[in-house]
Amino acid sequence: MKVLSLCLLAGLLISNPALSHGVHDSGDAKPQKGGVIKSLESLNVELVQIDGEVRVYIFGKDEKSAPLETSKYPVSAKVTYPREKGSHDVKLTAHENHWSAKVDAKGSHRYLFEFHIEQAGHKDNLKFNIEPK
Repeated sequence: MKVLSLCLLAGLLISNPALSHGVHDSGDAKPQKGGVIKSLESLNVELVQIDGEVRVYIFGKDEKSAPLETSKYPVSAKVTYPREKGSHDVKLTAHENHWSAKVDAKGSHRYLFEFHIEQAGHKDNLKFNIEPK
């Protein structure tokens, strides 16, 4: 009985990060804006969700770097909702150091946000699972 209890406790401790809300990813880089980081060859991309708005920041590989200027990078985005076929284009608004977009989750508890960025001579595609708050 003790072994079963220890196994259950260990399972709960290990699975706890999977129960958190928001955008999920694991990586070595630390978020600077409170979001989720995905790493590329020469950039870190951070996605932050705040009240139906998605913000995307890009940083250099140095953890203390400031957000980079958006004007140097061609980008696009799409969202896919669980109960709908196909994806929907998202209109990203460029600001000096980030892009933003209002995303209506359409009552979904989770949706897929695809971010496409062109950098270092090639295109990269990143996918973020978002759970609206």
